[in-house]
Amino acid sequence: MTVLVVGMSHATAPLATIERVGFEIDDATATLASITPGDLRPALPLRELVVLSTCHRVELYAVPAEDVTRPSVALDALARLLAGRGQDGDAIDAHVRRLVGTEATRHLFRVAAGLESMVIGESEVLGQVSAALALAVRVGAAGPMLTPLFEAAVRTGRRARVETGIASVPASVSSIAAELAEELADDLRGRRALFLGAGKIALLAAKALRARGFWEMTIVAPANVDGAVLAADFGATCVPPDAVAAAIAESDLVFTCSAAPVPIDAAMVRQAMRGRMARPIAFIDLAAGDTLDPSVADLAGVRVAGPRELRERIDLAIAGRRREAPLVETIVEEELRAIQARADGSSLSGVVAALRARAEDIRQRELARAMAALPNVDAAVRAQLEWLSVSLVNKLLDEPTRRLRAEATHGQANPYADVTRELFGLAADRADRPPA
Repeated sequence: MTVLVVGMSHATAPLATIERVGFEIDDATATLASITPGDLRPALPLRELVVLSTCHRVELYAVPAEDVTRPSVALDALARLLAGRGQDGDAIDAHVRRLVGTEATRHLFRVAAGLESMVIGESEVLGQVSAALALAVRVGAAGPMLTPLFEAAVRTGRRARVETGIASVPASVSSIAAELAEELADDLRGRRALFLGAGKIALLAAKALRARGFWEMTIVAPANVDGAVLAADFGATCVPPDAVAAAIAESDLVFTCSAAPVPIDAAMVRQAMRGRMARPIAFIDLAAGDTLDPSVADLAGVRVAGPRELRERIDLAIAGRRREAPLVETIVEEELRAIQARADGSSLSGVVAALRARAEDIRQRELARAMAALPNVDAAVRAQLEWLSVSLVNKLLDEPTRRLRAEATHGQANPYADVTRELFGLAADRADRPPA
């Protein structure tokens, strides 16, 4: 049996395309259910399936059905499934990547370890890999091949983050913004933060800021967002859009976000500064200049950390993470060899068992024939002949058995298993072949 992966990520497709073909949980559940046994032939020629769908990737991990003789049949079916989720199937198919066997397994481990992420080492993907497996198991689409494979991938991701520094340095816009806020806190002489807007980055920054200790937070949400519910999630205070100027005056740090309800200009900030008794204020611009007037940075007592400063910090953090990447690659290869060795050992154990069963069958038949030709032999002689036949079989098979098992640790299990089956005419059942 072979593991397959078909999908696209930020490395192969525009994010808009990924968003278009992505799976919500109901879509993923229905797709997973389409491979389970039923009255009709499944829509997909698969034995197992896991759907991994995130903001930056959509990937289908699968094991072909028993009657699929060529992986390309299952690969094409998976590719058609993805292409069918967009308006222009051919355009989507051009972004789809197909991986088979060891390369598919290695890719999964790299994804879980954060090596394939847009921001290298980010931690969210590890939970997403785990959640994808949990859903597939619940639906009944993940079985003896993909379940241990994904469990090994999660273990790989955890090792990468514990044993290396690939995730130790914040490297997302939201985490960098929270880190910068902590640095500014002493200079600002206060810990009152104002969030102007309720976009995804703003919410992640608020969460990161809350995790770093006590901050008194206020949110000014757009008119189309229930600010009270949003503020309750972070223990924040919600104020209406027409109170922005007063909220700035009462804050020490202001995050300006793309979904801010009003633009912030120098006149508004100058007015707010009059009531602050010369206390400094800082702005962290998460909206790339769309909300905050650049001239605000020229005002006395005001510091602005804009996109350039955030980008420089992110680049430094990512550079540090990339230096850890070779260590993570080593962990990936270690885990890859470990799961391959376990699978190889399982495959060869089946061959050894079949070989010994064949030898035992021959021994018993030949012994029975000999006993039939010697009807007057007493019980003691019969017992001695029984022992002799067992001893001969064991001694003849001892060396081949030891050598076969040794090859499981050398990466040569499959060739040796195939040769053994061929030489001794063993059953060609290969259901226990490794996930390669």
